[in-house]
Amino acid sequence: MPHAELTQHVRLLVAEAFARANMPQPTEFSESILIKGGNYCGRRFVGNGGHAIWFVEENQVKVYSGNGRLAHVISTLVPQTPMRRAA
Repeated sequence: MPHAELTQHVRLLVAEAFARANMPQPTEFSESILIKGGNYCGRRFVGNGGHAIWFVEENQVKVYSGNGRLAHVISTLVPQTPMRRAA
């Protein structure tokens, strides 16, 4: 999956996680790119009731409540659809 599509998928996962945790749903998350050792390593999403961090190498999003407690850990792996063989 191209990175732009994966990023959009993660944005939806974050919004769903905020809803499941009964955190306020912002109309839009504040978003920051995370760099470690000069390399892209993920993104941070901040909303009214908490924040989430997408760890690209771990294929995880960790969602934190407003008081900083870990609320959810979500896999960002997208299930692969089996390809059909041509006849």
